[in-house]
Amino acid sequence: MKHIIFILIIVLSTVGLPTSYATEPDIRYRSIVYFYPGVDDIDLSTLKKEFKKFDLIDKLPESAKKPVLSHTIIRDFKESYPVPDSSYLSYFGRGLSKEQASKIKKSNLAIIIDIAYPLDMSYAGLRVATNSLFNFSNATGGLIWDSETRELFTPQAWKEKRIDSWSGSTPNIEDHTVIHAYKNNTGVRAITLGMVKFGLPDIVVNDFSWSLNQPMGNLINLVAQSIAEGVVPNEEGVLELSINNLLETEYKKALIPTLKENAESTVKIQIGEGKWEDGDPNNFIIELQFHKIKGKSLSEKHEAMLASLFGWESQISYVKHNLAIEAASQRARQKLIGLKNEFNNGLEPGEFIQVKAPFSTPEGGNEWMWVEVLSWKGEIITGLLKNEPHHIPNLKGGSEVTVNQEDIFDYIRSYPDGTSEGNETGALIMKYQN
Repeated sequence: MKHIIFILIIVLSTVGLPTSYATEPDIRYRSIVYFYPGVDDIDLSTLKKEFKKFDLIDKLPESAKKPVLSHTIIRDFKESYPVPDSSYLSYFGRGLSKEQASKIKKSNLAIIIDIAYPLDMSYAGLRVATNSLFNFSNATGGLIWDSETRELFTPQAWKEKRIDSWSGSTPNIEDHTVIHAYKNNTGVRAITLGMVKFGLPDIVVNDFSWSLNQPMGNLINLVAQSIAEGVVPNEEGVLELSINNLLETEYKKALIPTLKENAESTVKIQIGEGKWEDGDPNNFIIELQFHKIKGKSLSEKHEAMLASLFGWESQISYVKHNLAIEAASQRARQKLIGLKNEFNNGLEPGEFIQVKAPFSTPEGGNEWMWVEVLSWKGEIITGLLKNEPHHIPNLKGGSEVTVNQEDIFDYIRSYPDGTSEGNETGALIMKYQN
């Protein structure tokens, strides 16, 4: 890991990117340990014992030449360092029961732990700090707040996620970071939080659709892992990603089985300076860019990049619509008005609707494909094609298309928790296909 960060700085500077994120003289971050009501004091000898590899000092220096730690005990922190509410903890509370989440909200004692160590101790420093935080919280009964990833952990959940999964010398970066995705004016924006703990930039992707949230997150995690393992962009800012060349970590072992047979061994992606927005981590940000990927639109480029990297399945079903299929389609069409109203009233973040519509082939037939809905005005639906056409050469996966509501054959409504409804016809088509 030593000097990887500095190599990345030099390369980024050659393509005109600011290097302020890497001019920081060390790695530093903050954790907070919150205590349940009834705990009135903190035994600082326990802090000293569990962080024995850190020098405990009153205030972090401008540049840490060795591992150091400063702490602040706080009692009135409802304004400055409030415990997140239960709705937040339902998403970002790790290992907490509803009872624990409600109880910790009433905490009136916490300790801020600020840690710093030299850049060349990136992995070693984080590993020691991670273990020390577990030992301290486990001994004192506190909950660990990771200020960089904005998650609250029970000691056991911290151990399982941050310690037990770190089996070799190189960590799985996704175990120590999170990705926040949200809708902005032009699409979905996803950004990492927590890369500063490795002395590396956070990563952002802009303007994609909700249906690509999971594969785009996989791409971001792959870039993060690759950079952490020493992959750097060339002088033109192009990063070469090779899953096969990753170190033999648990991350790679879990990723390989998910790849399709046609996944490419190596792909290239452009990186540039990311634009900071409210809520982003206090860190330098790099943006994954797609302008060198083949495609007429950004959505086509997104689809092409993800398909190349992770592979894709090509399947076409030939089946004559029988009474059972037609009846299922009719049930789906009866729900379209309600779906349109709910779509236009606003779906939950991460929720999206796809509709199945016919597209004319040059031979005079129809190819039925899925479209992710972007707008639904009257009878006209505009969206992104989610299949790669077999018989229509002027369309590609990710193409923006327009279809008529009266032509819709079926729908799929996908929810943020990964569940979905609809596509009753799909099971029947699989049953009756030739």
